[in-house]
Amino acid sequence: MIPLRFLIVGPGGMGAGHVAALQTLPDATLVGVCDVNPEVRQLFTDQGLPAFEKWDDLYASVEADCALINLPHYLYPEAVIAGLERGLHVLKEKPFARNLPDAERMAAAAEATGRVLMVAGQTKFLPAFQKAHELIATGALGNIFLARYSIIYYWGGARENKWSWRGKQELSGGVAIIDSGYHPLDQMQWFRGLPEAVYAVTGKMKAAPGTDYDVDDKAVVTLEYPDGGIGVVTICFVTEPGENHLLLHGTNASLDVQGQCATLLPQEGAAEEFTFAETDALAAEQREFMAAIREHRAPLGAPDHALQVQRVIEAAYQSAETGRRVML
Repeated sequence: MIPLRFLIVGPGGMGAGHVAALQTLPDATLVGVCDVNPEVRQLFTDQGLPAFEKWDDLYASVEADCALINLPHYLYPEAVIAGLERGLHVLKEKPFARNLPDAERMAAAAEATGRVLMVAGQTKFLPAFQKAHELIATGALGNIFLARYSIIYYWGGARENKWSWRGKQELSGGVAIIDSGYHPLDQMQWFRGLPEAVYAVTGKMKAAPGTDYDVDDKAVVTLEYPDGGIGVVTICFVTEPGENHLLLHGTNASLDVQGQCATLLPQEGAAEEFTFAETDALAAEQREFMAAIREHRAPLGAPDHALQVQRVIEAAYQSAETGRRVML
């Protein structure tokens, strides 16, 4: 199999994880990068790879099949659309965009060019969460009347006042709901589909007092589904102990997903535990992206799915601002 040739826009930070994952895949090869940081560029020129400061120079100078893009939220539309229009398939980091209009522009470009566009959401590729999706699809849980997801962790940049663009609403679109919350909201969309109403609160108390930011640092988002079920997502990235925990409660069984383990708890009978080995979720989503290209199909994380997640995010921010429930 001929390896797919990848460009990486933004190989520092989160991009470094993507570089490491890509280098484990025998059917992918990295052929060029761009980054504004000269020290990051030097890491790649030392390996004999072309490295540019600007993505347009990278696109124009290096022949490739795909672009893997990791940028501040406000910079995504131009870089993604230009890549698609050059004939590149694009895997971009979450969130889809800082707002719904930016997301719609990128989705329209993917449709117009016929290229694969995939929005990253690596937790969907963890085996325990994939098992959860499988169990839901088989009806093992019955009708899900309550879904609970908590994502809590400590990001040192907040307490150390190293917010940069992320702490500016105009540039990032927010953090707790749109960035940290993208993972649980992405999963909720995958498991339960689009809610019919959203209610959210972000609170007015700063979780990182004395630092300079105007974005949400915590949130509780309530989702109401057409079938009468509800979901609750709790998010904070400025506290400990950490938690990434999904609980689904259905009329036949409940499901508890944490780390590498999914536990099915039927209304009658013994619990069933599914335990999985550690998995490189970034490599798994890259494999899905490449499979979608080769099989001429939509990937998991395609624009139609990601646009629905973005709609929920927009509704959540509107609700938090107005104090009202928002219908979708």
